Amino acid sequence: MTSGGDGRNAVERYRAVVAGLADAVGELRERDAVRAEELRRELRERERALRTAADTVTLGRGMFELRWEAALRVLWSYEEPGRPRPRPDPRADPERVDELEHDADRALAELRDAGSRRLLPRRRTGD
Repeated sequence: MTSGGDGRNAVERYRAVVAGLADAVGELRERDAVRAEELRRELRERERALRTAADTVTLGRGMFELRWEAALRVLWSYEEPGRPRPRPDPRADPERVDELEHDADRALAELRDAGSRRLLPRRRTGD
């Protein structure tokens, strides 16, 4: 029992269609497996980046606390105890963390230097 112009019967055409679909399903599974591995790799990379960012934030906050306490020790005579700490600037560019850390260290060093000049005046020589 043949129908259609290709000389195959309906059963043969059905089997050919099912075989083609089975091949397509196999190809999709292979592509999905490859994509799933790519996504797992990307997820691991993003998780690693997230942990690094969290560590950077934690370290930055700790360094801020140390700098704040050091600055208060230098300025103790000018500042009242318990003065509130400045809040983080939400507009700060996270790509500039290293630069901002360096600027904060430099500012603290300048503050310490100014405080030591104020507290320990230089003796005049030749008077």
